[in-house]
Order: sequence, then C-alpha cells, then structure tokens
Amino acid sequence: MFPWDLQLLQRINLHWTHPVLDWLMPAVSAINAWIPLLAIVALLVLWRGGKQGRWLLLCIALAIGIGDGLVSNTLKKTVGRVRPRDAVEGLIVRDLAPGKPDILRLFKAPEQHPSKPRSETRGKSFPSSHTVNMFALATVVALFHRRWGILLYGLAALVAYSRLYVAAHWPSDIPPSMALGVLVGLSTVWAVRAIQERFRLA
Repeated sequence: MFPWDLQLLQRINLHWTHPVLDWLMPAVSAINAWIPLLAIVALLVLWRGGKQGRWLLLCIALAIGIGDGLVSNTLKKTVGRVRPRDAVEGLIVRDLAPGKPDILRLFKAPEQHPSKPRSETRGKSFPSSHTVNMFALATVVALFHRRWGILLYGLAALVAYSRLYVAAHWPSDIPPSMALGVLVGLSTVWAVRAIQERFRLA
C-alpha cells in the first residue's frame, strides 16, 4: 500500500460523501442486482440487432469470460492483495441490504458499518473485477457502436469509483484494472474479427 493510496481512499470513503451517493454507489457496485435488466437488453439486441448484434453479444460474452474468469481470477490469486475494508480500521463499508431476488435490494435502504481489520494476509483486491469487466464491455461496444461505447465508458468509470466509495478496493487498483479491461476488449474483438475474415463469416 502506498501512503497516498490510503489518503485518497479516506477522502473518497469518509469525506467526499453524500446520502444520495450512499445509495447510488452500492447500487452501481451490485452488478448481480442488475442482471434482469441486462438480460432484457441482451434479448433486445439479439432480436433487433441482426447479425452484427449477435457478433456483438458473442464478443461481450468472450471478453467478460476472459476478463473475469481468466485475467482477474489469476491475478487475484497471484497478487493476493488484501482489500482495504479488511486491512484498515475506520473506513465505512457500504452495501445494499440483503434480499432475494437481488434486484429487490435496489429498493431497500443501504447498509453501512465501520471496517475492522482481519488477520488474513492475502485477499482479492487486485485487480478490480468490476472495473475489468465494465471496461472490457465498454471497449467491445465502442468498437461496434461508438456512441453507445462512450456512454458505457462513463458507466464503467462510475462503477470503478463506486468500488472505492464502498471500500472494496485501493485507488491504485483501479487504473491497471481499467487498462486490463480495455486490453481484453480490444483483443477479443480483434480475434473475433480475424476469425470472421479467415472463414468469411462476417
């Protein structure tokens, strides 16, 4: 941990706060709660997007699968960086209230409690899977539809910031995670398009 890492995190988590953000940031971080909406969007793209829409969904699935299942998980196990909420006392851990199905959590008052250091010496702070996945998604979409991609980059940045607000990651986790997401997105689309050209599938 760098000295500025904790200082910046404390500013974001303890001082740059607002009641609206106390709900919004955990809501943005709770990707599982948004799965029904994302499924509807995917079905609409599948239905109305034609062949390009199907290729887009394939690239998104591959990019997130690679980014989350391969890149993020491998690095988390290799680096083993402890999350700030497990390493520092006095931060505010924020999350949505429990509930099933997950989407109902969005309509409940969020929960928060002070962080308490744990004895564990390894964790899963680096990289931020949320950030990797969102920037991979935004990059793929931007390569197919530039305007929608720009919108998704904004959403990806919001998700990345939310991970600091809820004390799940260190600030220094975020820029490399963003870069990894962009790289995964670019590589995935490049590989799929190369296969399209090779086998004349476009």
